[in-house]
Amino acid sequence: MADRRKASGAAPEPAETDRQFMDKNNVNGLLKDLLTKLISNRPDDPIRFIANYFESVTLEDPANDLVNRAVQVLSLTHHSRPVFENNVRSAFLILSKHKVNKRLHGVNGTIHGQLMQALCQNIPSAVTIRLFKRLECSEHEAITYDVFRSSVFTCCVLNDYASLAANLFTTLDIQKTGKADKNLCESTLDQLRTALASSRKDVKRIMESSYNLAPEGLYLALERAYKWAMSRRQAQGFYTQDQFVSEAAETFLAKVKKLK
Repeated sequence: MADRRKASGAAPEPAETDRQFMDKNNVNGLLKDLLTKLISNRPDDPIRFIANYFESVTLEDPANDLVNRAVQVLSLTHHSRPVFENNVRSAFLILSKHKVNKRLHGVNGTIHGQLMQALCQNIPSAVTIRLFKRLECSEHEAITYDVFRSSVFTCCVLNDYASLAANLFTTLDIQKTGKADKNLCESTLDQLRTALASSRKDVKRIMESSYNLAPEGLYLALERAYKWAMSRRQAQGFYTQDQFVSEAAETFLAKVKKLK
């Protein structure tokens, strides 16, 4: 009884301090990392950026979640900004945790393909099928960082290019029916092909050409194409948006160097 009373009268353990709580849960580390990324990327929407960051760090580590985390990191800033290079390397390190077998972890062809699909999910399937044939790797092939980087930049630039083509189609769809005049579409596609004709077959050159496809320049070309198309009025028919984007992507895809 005495021992029990003595035990019950023992002094309580000291309460956990605020700093101990923060250290135990790595809150300080997460906040420091968040602030570093926030300042480096300077996003247009900081609140969404913060939300995406915390969403990415709460995911688990199976393959799908690793891909989701990598996509989150790559989405933190536009590929044209210098800090994107750091995000690409961070994404590669995240995917390097992928378990290939009991003894080996790393980026292989399987998870590389999953990431490419995730990055290109908003591009018409007819385009991505042709792209993936160029970026395809064997399932168990080890992917180096240089190959990974090139694939990521290619997907990101293609996303911008496809988005630009879709916006152009919206302009061409004068009646807002989801269809645009074939003459006008083909004239505009000729202008797109001309804009990319001088670039070499590497990602940086493709990126530089994509910057030349700024809306102001294209819309001036579009005006010329419209006058030319309306004066000829030869071929009859229409393009849908997916058809237009797919045709626009042909020249781009021809400049993507095959991995093999």
